[in-house]
Amino acid sequence: MGLFGQTITGTVVLMQKNVLDINSLTSVEGLVDTGLGGLTSIVDTVTSFLGRSVAFQLISSDIVDSSGKGKVGNTAYLKGAINNLPTLGDKQNAFKIEFDYDSNVGIPGAFYVKNYMSNEFLLISLTLDDIPNNVGTIHFVCNSWIYNAKNYQSDRIFFANNTYLPSKTPSALVYYRELELKNLRGDGTGERKEWDRIYDYDVYNDLGDPDKGVQYARPVLGGSSTYPYPRRGRTGRKPTNTGLPNIFENYAWKLLESRNSSAVNPNSESRSSSIYIPRDETFGHLKSSDFLAYGIKSLSQDVVPALKSVFDINFTPNEFDSFDDVFDLYEGGIHLPTDVFKEITPLPVVNELLRTDGEAFLKFPVPKVVQVSKSAWMTDEEFAREIIAGLNPGLIRVLQEFPPKSKLDSTVYGDHTCIITKEQLELNLDGLTTDEAIQGKKLFILDHHDSIIPYLRRINSTPTKAYASRTILFLKNDGTLKPLAIELSLPHPQGDQYGVVSNVYLPAIEGVESAIWLLAKAYVIVNDSCFHQLVSHW
Repeated sequence: MGLFGQTITGTVVLMQKNVLDINSLTSVEGLVDTGLGGLTSIVDTVTSFLGRSVAFQLISSDIVDSSGKGKVGNTAYLKGAINNLPTLGDKQNAFKIEFDYDSNVGIPGAFYVKNYMSNEFLLISLTLDDIPNNVGTIHFVCNSWIYNAKNYQSDRIFFANNTYLPSKTPSALVYYRELELKNLRGDGTGERKEWDRIYDYDVYNDLGDPDKGVQYARPVLGGSSTYPYPRRGRTGRKPTNTGLPNIFENYAWKLLESRNSSAVNPNSESRSSSIYIPRDETFGHLKSSDFLAYGIKSLSQDVVPALKSVFDINFTPNEFDSFDDVFDLYEGGIHLPTDVFKEITPLPVVNELLRTDGEAFLKFPVPKVVQVSKSAWMTDEEFAREIIAGLNPGLIRVLQEFPPKSKLDSTVYGDHTCIITKEQLELNLDGLTTDEAIQGKKLFILDHHDSIIPYLRRINSTPTKAYASRTILFLKNDGTLKPLAIELSLPHPQGDQYGVVSNVYLPAIEGVESAIWLLAKAYVIVNDSCFHQLVSHW
């Protein structure tokens, strides 16, 4: 206790590590290994935070020690759970805490926290109440993952929810602020671990895998004075075992071909299945749960056989057989008989993912467009809306010339001029001519032709099939877009130099033509989402 037995009371809000946190699941096997039996770790209970599991120390903002740093107070521990806190969020826990206080402590401006448990937890906040000398309440906003104290070179520190210019920072806190900034910047050495919070950058030097052979080598992207970007988070992984400083110079190729494996290439970093992201920047538990649920279906090649072996469920493992299969995921999920669970030891994963009363398994949140209408996604209005409000809104542009021309090298790829005609567009131009619509900046194009054509022959040699596409849209007076025509193209069967084989599809609302028009729009959306992932986003 303090000199006069005074204490400062406070409330600590934290969240225990979620057993279903997708940031922790590095493989499907971690979830369904041998029929869900491989996941045996149980989430720490609230009581595990009590005792001496988590330690706190206040740091003064106005009183310094002999070295000029803010004075550090005595250690305090979590005391008891608070169950009636109205502001408590999902899966959060609140605890009482008491700090010794006397006049030598002054006004708290920061605090240390140490985690002595094996699992990390998310520290949400610390609130101190009734600080003496009319200070009142001090609030610390944290929102940071705290790993075992042994993982850190410097103790984890958090500062009060106050904003200062550098010149106005209380002198007692300057040392701690500078040390924290140094920790966040890193020193450019070492390999990043999951508990690191370092924001350091590097060039893209891990795109290839030259240890597998010359054909897997890739150039380093970024880092030059001409092209400093792109950059990625520095990981510090070891270099590849094969190669030379510039693997793409002629002499390097020759040496590689002679299987010179003794040289280490400092410009090529070894690859890893995990990507370092500062832990506090990874998805929170709510978003993680969404990703986990959404991802299970896409991971069905691994998940479904494991589930089938446990539950003896017969369903198609790798595909939807009808739209009813899709809607079932939103309306009722997959229903499992109650007796399925009798032989299974209760685990958090069962409680989180599988309803033990036999109700919906893999029941996903209903997309808003489906909430309005099951067929809304099929409309031209929704198709056009997704082009500017969906995954890849940055590619659509105003149409400035007609017909649209290709920038591909004609000596290599032949003629790729768009075959959509003015007459086809003017069927739905509300009385305008094509030239008038262009002059009025009423026509827009989503062009996925030149970017996809060079790769299309290789794509279509796999089970995956695609077209290159051009989509022309009309800006209506109400500010919405209306698709006018879609051109789908394939490489010429006689060779690239002969150009492409193209077809134009127009809007239709009934009959076979409407089904074909729907498929054409689907191919455009596939182009748009893939381009987003591979080009725009990356």
